[in-house]
Amino acid sequence: MNRGSTLIARWRALDRLHGRIENAVERRLHEDFGLSLREFQALTVLQAGTATAHGWLYLQDLAAEIGLSQSATSRLVARLETRALITTSAAAHDRRSVDVHLTPAARETLRRGMPLIHETVRHTVEALADEGADQVLLRYLRNDGGDGPPAG
Repeated sequence: MNRGSTLIARWRALDRLHGRIENAVERRLHEDFGLSLREFQALTVLQAGTATAHGWLYLQDLAAEIGLSQSATSRLVARLETRALITTSAAAHDRRSVDVHLTPAARETLRRGMPLIHETVRHTVEALADEGADQVLLRYLRNDGGDGPPAG
């Protein structure tokens, strides 16, 4: 197999591994919190963003961080607000931005959810190893293959 074919094969293997891990995390978040992975990711991004000095962010920035369109992100924010996980208000400094505040329920969800995600990813990676998935990629995911991505 030439270098280009190896690269494509590795990319496809990575895509399959990512899909399996993402599906496992999605199922677990839905079972335990009734949240989608994107909703949970939005909470983590919002937590990081609101922890900064300014306490606000543009929806386009949130959309970019979680990989959704602006309209899909607006709907996601509305769902989080309906579920009382966030509160929003128009930002006084700029009409294009929204002040977002995590509620105590969201902070508790994040506190409980992060270890759950870690455990789910670890368990899924172990299961994938037992199934004979690409060992180079799995070693990288386990972080026992060095600090950087696998060569090759």
